[in-house]
Amino acid sequence: MTDPLGDALGSESGAWARRHLDSDIVAWFTTVDADGTPQSSVIAFLWDGETIFFYSQPDTPKLRNIARSPGASFHLQSDTHGDHVLIVTGTAEIDPTIPPSDRHPAYTAKYRAALAHWQLDEAETARTFSVPVRIRPRTVRVW
Repeated sequence: MTDPLGDALGSESGAWARRHLDSDIVAWFTTVDADGTPQSSVIAFLWDGETIFFYSQPDTPKLRNIARSPGASFHLQSDTHGDHVLIVTGTAEIDPTIPPSDRHPAYTAKYRAALAHWQLDEAETARTFSVPVRIRPRTVRVW
């Protein structure tokens, strides 16, 4: 089985991306709507070493787009001058094997301070953002 994200992150230019996958609080996720228009959303995500996942509210346009066409992209915020970039394309799918966000130790550790900043309760956020979505990388651009 190939690991395009792991391969890209193992490169010399992948060091920036590894740090930011671990520390960035939000990233951009893009799907395509029924008429072919790209639709981007800000997501709170977690990289698990091979894939990227996030939690969505039910019945959102992004979930409808994924159901119709699972192709998606994910990218981090670049640095100020665009010297460092991570762009992942792949497939997105609802993954019920991912535990709720308030019962996922790595996710709660990463987002505890952010949820406090946003004045959100962990349990309520897990109920509201109850649909786990996994992004399986197919191609990765990193520099």
